[in-house]
Amino acid sequence: MQLKTRQRGSFMLEALMAMVIFAIGILGLIGLQGSGVAANTDIRYRIEAAQLAERMMGVIQGAVRRDSLANFTADLASFDHNSTGDQCVLSGTESVNPLVTAWVDDIREVARTSLPDATEQIRVNAATNQVRIVICWQQPGLDVPRRFVLMGAIS
Repeated sequence: MQLKTRQRGSFMLEALMAMVIFAIGILGLIGLQGSGVAANTDIRYRIEAAQLAERMMGVIQGAVRRDSLANFTADLASFDHNSTGDQCVLSGTESVNPLVTAWVDDIREVARTSLPDATEQIRVNAATNQVRIVICWQQPGLDVPRRFVLMGAIS
């Protein structure tokens, strides 16, 4: 009889411990889901930036005239856009090339739905035929802006 009275409440204690362990597991799963959503959002933004940059690189590749070196160099230089500044603090002269202005309009349109606070840069080095395209955006909840850089040679 005395043994029964000492064990009284041990089942309640075991059940309480099981509920605590279960609650910790559920909280861990919720934390994993939150970080998974954040990673998925970052990937979506990077894919969008990559598609926009690749599209512009293709436009540049197809638009430059190759009938003379002077035309090639002039056409390539016309794509230069916001070419000063770095680390997503982009500045400089905006291109008046209609292909670039249409691309910039697309980025800013996409920025309303996908790339928040997007900025863009096209740096052209006509001497080496190198083009560097940078697209930056400010992901909600992060202090540091995100950036996608695409470099290529136009020939």
